[in-house]
Amino acid sequence: MVHRLFLLFVLVPTLCLAQQFSSHKSVTLDSIFAQWDEITKTYTPGMSVMQPQKVRFDAKYLSHPQPCSTRTLEVIFNTLAMPDLLKKMAVTHCIKFSSDSGREVTAWIQDVLIPGLNADAKLNGQVEIYADLLAYGVSTDRSHNMPFILVGRFEPK
Repeated sequence: MVHRLFLLFVLVPTLCLAQQFSSHKSVTLDSIFAQWDEITKTYTPGMSVMQPQKVRFDAKYLSHPQPCSTRTLEVIFNTLAMPDLLKKMAVTHCIKFSSDSGREVTAWIQDVLIPGLNADAKLNGQVEIYADLLAYGVSTDRSHNMPFILVGRFEPK
C-alpha cells in the first residue's frame, strides 16, 4: 500500500504536465541510442522498460503530430505500476524526429502540446525536446533499435 502511495504522489506528477524541466538531463539523441545499444547488446528482441529518465536533446522535426496507438505506452505504464496514468493526461498523437546522424524516432506527445507544435515548429527544423525516456525497443536488426519516448515539452530553435 505504501509503495502504491509513493508511486501516486511522487512518480505520477513527474510524468504529468506539472513537470519541472530543469531536472531534464542534457543529452544527444545519438548518445541515447549508443548507451542503450550497448546495454541491450545481449538482449533478445523485445522491449526493455526502465525507470523513466528525464532527458533533453535537440532533434530535427520530421512530421506533424499524427494519431497513433498508445497500446505500447499502456504496457509500459502497467509495467511501471502506473496503469491509470494515461487517464490523467491525454496522449493520442505521435511525432517523428531524427538525431544528428539521421536515426529516426517516433515518440508520443502530450495532446496539450499539439497546438503550439503546429504553430511554432517548422518541419525539417530543429527543436529542443524535453521528454521521458521510458523503454528501449530491441530488434533482431539492431539498426532498428529505438527508444520509447513521451514528449512533455518542446522549444523550436
